[in-house]
Amino acid sequence: MPLATAPFPWAGELYAAVSALLWASAHIVFARIKPAISASALNLGKNAFATLFFLITLALWTGSLWPQGMSVETVLLFSASGFLGLSLCDTLLLRSLLDIGPQRMTLLFLSVPVLVALLASLPPLDEQQPLSAWLGMAICIGGIALAIRRRQADIDDPARYRRGIRTGLIAALLQTMAILLVRHGLAQDDAPLLESAVVRMTAGTVGVMLLGVLSGRLTRWTREVCRPDAFRMLAGAAFVGTFLGILTNQFGLKWSAHAGVATTLNSLMPIYLLPLSVLFLGERFGRREIVASFIAVGGVAVMFLAS
Repeated sequence: MPLATAPFPWAGELYAAVSALLWASAHIVFARIKPAISASALNLGKNAFATLFFLITLALWTGSLWPQGMSVETVLLFSASGFLGLSLCDTLLLRSLLDIGPQRMTLLFLSVPVLVALLASLPPLDEQQPLSAWLGMAICIGGIALAIRRRQADIDDPARYRRGIRTGLIAALLQTMAILLVRHGLAQDDAPLLESAVVRMTAGTVGVMLLGVLSGRLTRWTREVCRPDAFRMLAGAAFVGTFLGILTNQFGLKWSAHAGVATTLNSLMPIYLLPLSVLFLGERFGRREIVASFIAVGGVAVMFLAS
């Protein structure tokens, strides 16, 4: 990637915070187009557009349309990560978003750092976690539990709400597996971040298409994506949220003085979504949801800043 050193002080921290804002903005767009498109079609369009943007960037930067120098094992690891994280996980994640809204969905997804830390502490990785990390995990899970626990009378469609919580948690587990595969793949060849993103995005797009073929719904999904209103919004959201969001996230991790600060700033999406959901989706949040969001993000901060 360009610019090996930060172009100005606090550039990494700024990019990390911006990446969370970009992702939050894209999720607002995804939520707004839900009457016209299914979650699977939404994921197909998002992945296809983002893959195109990454391939164009790779071609302009390296002169090649496909990453060079990766071993077959590394390509397979990134491809498996792309299928789990971008095909299966994102489809369930978007389905959860359509059922319970972007703010609660992203709060559920804050369980991913907790799950990654828990699984990384087991063989074969055997990563040691300090006491502060376990404390942060407990705080984060407590905030998530507080946010999703609602009285039956406050839920318009209880069955849909439960389905959204369930699919969101399954998506978080799939994303955890995808992240662990990426970590293993990056360790194999010290693969550049842009090239690894290209492989993952391509595998994610092909994976959704394969699922569409096997279910006999690919033609229907393609028609949904190609509707003029959905096409424009998906292209914009994929460019802002997936393409720019991933790039700014990578720059944030690269240029931040401390990876824990960048990771915490990347986790601010639920906080950004509180005002964005009110302004653009008309959602209303009580004091409990607002407090729970800050508690969950605070738990992530304790995990990474004190470790």
